[in-house]
Amino acid sequence: MGSWKITKKQLVEMVKSLKSKYPIREMLAFLEIPKSSYYRWRNKPDDRNEHELIERIRAICSKHKRRYGYRRVTEVLRAEHQLTINHKRVSRIMAENHLQSRIRRKKFVHFKSDVIVKKEDLIKRHFKADAPNLKWYTDVSTITIGETHLYLSAIIDGFNNEVISTVVSSSPNLELAFETVNQAIQGRKIDNLILHSDQGSLYTSTKFQDFLKEKNIIQSMSRVGVCYDNVLIESFFSHLKTEAFYSQDFTATNEQIIEIVEEYIYYYNNERLQLKLNKLSPIKYREQLHTA
Repeated sequence: MGSWKITKKQLVEMVKSLKSKYPIREMLAFLEIPKSSYYRWRNKPDDRNEHELIERIRAICSKHKRRYGYRRVTEVLRAEHQLTINHKRVSRIMAENHLQSRIRRKKFVHFKSDVIVKKEDLIKRHFKADAPNLKWYTDVSTITIGETHLYLSAIIDGFNNEVISTVVSSSPNLELAFETVNQAIQGRKIDNLILHSDQGSLYTSTKFQDFLKEKNIIQSMSRVGVCYDNVLIESFFSHLKTEAFYSQDFTATNEQIIEIVEEYIYYYNNERLQLKLNKLSPIKYREQLHTA
């Protein structure tokens, strides 16, 4: 090539423009350019396109408050931005630009006490339901912000992982469990509904079990200390704490904590896509089924 100066980009464009007349292999041999180098240069992203992609990824991460990992970011780029892109490239860009999501803390909280009445595990880790209001999962988790301690009781529908009821209280008492169930059944037709929980003192209480009988709800319990027997609700609590609270350092009043919980649950149900739900949010998954 002598003293002739040419950029890699110009060389790639020149070869592209001449490939209809000459074989690429012969042109590269004449230019003394290894094939591996040419294809590496050709496949290297344009700097402007790369910058635009980084900004798109940054915007997605910002919108979702860095709750999305690279797989979910990839799905958003494909679905909402119509981009054909490999998840490995998204992972690299997120790592290079410090845009990774927070890693969830696998911490499970249970209220343990002597079992009063133990119920059979009717779920046996078959969490998915074929229709709404057949399998519900419930638990209570502690939310601690600074010196503030609150208890969040929730119910998730096994059909689409939708959070259908949440109640926040300063005490993990029976009224908390009652109110959570009452909120969930309001406006819903239930028949042969199973409510699955751990063996915490709230759920082994005879008063709570009598309450479920009055509502014609079948009770199911996981094994003692086996969090994976109730993994849907445990996973939700883990996401909530990591994505709504652990990603920020702050103090908050009870009212502010409740507001944060309500905002996150709306986001979780309406916007946060789930890979196991055909990459849809819980509510969009349910609505898609009804319109099919």
